[in-house]
Amino acid sequence: MPSARVILNPTAGNGRARRLSERILVGLERRGVEADVAATTAPREAVRLGLEAARAGVDLVIAAGGDGTVHEVAGGLLGAYAEGIDGPVLGVLPVGTGNDFAKLVGPRDDLERSLDIVAHGQLRRFDAARAEWGEHSHWFVNAAGTGIDVEVVRQMLRRRGRSTPAVFKYLSALLRALVTYRAIPLRIRIDDREMQRETMIIVAGNGRCVGGGFWICPDAEPDDGRFDICIVNRVSYLGALRALPLIMRGKHQNHPKIEMYRGSTVEIEALGPDPLFFQLDGELHEPPDARRLTLRVLSKALPVRVGRDAP
Repeated sequence: MPSARVILNPTAGNGRARRLSERILVGLERRGVEADVAATTAPREAVRLGLEAARAGVDLVIAAGGDGTVHEVAGGLLGAYAEGIDGPVLGVLPVGTGNDFAKLVGPRDDLERSLDIVAHGQLRRFDAARAEWGEHSHWFVNAAGTGIDVEVVRQMLRRRGRSTPAVFKYLSALLRALVTYRAIPLRIRIDDREMQRETMIIVAGNGRCVGGGFWICPDAEPDDGRFDICIVNRVSYLGALRALPLIMRGKHQNHPKIEMYRGSTVEIEALGPDPLFFQLDGELHEPPDARRLTLRVLSKALPVRVGRDAP
């Protein structure tokens, strides 16, 4: 019987994860998986718990929560792999509000099917990614971005705890941010291609979706060794409103203000007076002296349990 540790964020899904904890343990046991639960009590604690599980030789580490929980648990596992630990497989139980990474794994709205995937799903090695700025670095697994999404994340954090679905929270925050947001000048290098743009947003996606329902990199593959990169150039408020329905459906690739690229390394440099703030899997970073951000793919670095119908 494989050993497993469920790293559970009890506040995820406005307390849904806490309410489901016993059902998760019973469901895993019925599927032949012996598991215990480690509940987080503070931000960033899941990173430590993931690292400790890998060091302890646990076979399967399960992130039970939303994208923030997956981000932290995966960061802990990737840290263990970097130490040379031939570590556990990542499982995902999407019981949070935003579940963008889980869209790469399989069904997101049925806990029993998610438990089936965690216990008996196929093993697939996903790419991971590393963000570097100054002397600092940080793992991420779904998407990184800068531009208006920084302000969107700020507004969502201020309204944390409301029971609104993630996609509506993101859309509401985005519409508010668009009223005053102005494009920022950036120098962007994607592998050997360099460009300067007045940018509303740039996202480098290992996954396909951000904000709970914005398919900004709809053709991204999580194991092809490349980011899909979406750049939205300067656009008016009305132009942005017209583009939003396309982005929500992943149908924006031919929009005249939007460029799509692929590459394994992305460098973003601020050309204006302000520092470069950014988000990694929805986690906000505001280093006061950052001017350049480098994003690198680590090919097939993260073993993940996925369903047969995973994209």
